[in-house]
Amino acid sequence: MYKESAAKRNDMTLMAPAKPVILYEQDPTLLTSTIQLVVLSGSLNDPPGKGGVHEFLSELLLRGTKKRSRSKFQSDLERMGAAIYTRVTHDSTIFTGRVIREKTAAFVDLLKEALTEPAFAAKEFKDLKTETLAEIASLKNNNNRLTGLALRRQTFSGTALERPVAGGLSTVKAIKPEDVADAFKRYFRQGNLVLAGAGPLPESEIKELFTGFWKKMPAGMTARSPSIPPQFPKNPKIVVIHKPDTSTGVVMMGQGGLIAKNSDRYKLSTGNFSFGGEPLVSRLFKTIRGELGWTYYIGSTYHAMGALTAQPGYFIISSTPSIEFTVKTILKARAMWRDYLENGPSSDELRLAQESLVNSYPFDFETAEKRVSEKLYSYLYEVPTLNPDEFAKVIDGIGISDIKGALAKNQTTDGWWITIVADKAVIEKQLAAEQADLPENERMKIEKVITPDELVL
Repeated sequence: MYKESAAKRNDMTLMAPAKPVILYEQDPTLLTSTIQLVVLSGSLNDPPGKGGVHEFLSELLLRGTKKRSRSKFQSDLERMGAAIYTRVTHDSTIFTGRVIREKTAAFVDLLKEALTEPAFAAKEFKDLKTETLAEIASLKNNNNRLTGLALRRQTFSGTALERPVAGGLSTVKAIKPEDVADAFKRYFRQGNLVLAGAGPLPESEIKELFTGFWKKMPAGMTARSPSIPPQFPKNPKIVVIHKPDTSTGVVMMGQGGLIAKNSDRYKLSTGNFSFGGEPLVSRLFKTIRGELGWTYYIGSTYHAMGALTAQPGYFIISSTPSIEFTVKTILKARAMWRDYLENGPSSDELRLAQESLVNSYPFDFETAEKRVSEKLYSYLYEVPTLNPDEFAKVIDGIGISDIKGALAKNQTTDGWWITIVADKAVIEKQLAAEQADLPENERMKIEKVITPDELVL
């Protein structure tokens, strides 16, 4: 199997690989095949000022080919008993399809046609732009999304990650047909393609189908964009997304997170299970939701941007407090975070986390589709896939001191961006009341007020 290192992937002088990267898991009992085609290019490669090109491209590729109109393409897909969807991340464009086993070869041929002979019809481009702009505009009514959009603006300002993969209203409006065609020509190449599958067919048969697909793609490789470090303050800063008369606020507290290859990720995820990662049993949930009743939901995660990758992400605490308890919730969460950094989990909390994580881990491998997904993740981000016994050994070997050491190395006490959907005047009043006894230099202040309309631009 051809394999390249992460460092080499940024070398423009590399020749295209001599054979495709193919990952497969066979299960003869299955009645369907799952196909994943991964193009190693995503929103990080969108042109400046035109965020959303890769998202736009991925959707347009499934709206007709040079041989089939959109309706013909969809009807042929349905006749096969197949379905396909696409997902774009900051570093990849993923096409996932499922089809009955008897139609696997025909399905791969249809995908090959879509990804090598797209129509890029003018009408479809226009219709997709209208639909995309409407979807982006609707985000201003989604309070949970607004806090994440605001966090992106603060931490990745002026970069390709400032907006989500779909872009913003201004960037999508700027996209032209030639931008989509150029991205297709530049990035949809043999050296950017990883082919993965799970199903009942023999591996030799799948490899033949995938190799034919790969040979149809243009030769060549394209360098991937480097990662972009997020920017965080030394002391907490608040951004209010101003929504008058909001009865339930939404809060997101974000600081630096992890990359896939971080050697502390198992220690930190084990600790976070107890702090805020697992509903019902975590400290945050039991105290702020259960005992105090201030919020409907509260939790914490290292996966706010999805699976860990080579791009540094976030560690976030998110909650949906009743508006009158918004600042109380933030102050309590910060106090609990300080205690967690200093003391780590208790021995009982750690034991529960270890047992739960070890016992649930085998479910990540229970199907061929899950197993090939693990293989794909391992290949993309150059991290080993642990089998259940190896995983148990790692998790069971973690002690409280290990978690405290990992926290000290990777996290900060006060380096938070705090984004809040609420009425600005209400938050100002709460900050004044709840911090009246604190010295001026220790009080949190509103750093910026922004409107929902501004966040979707």
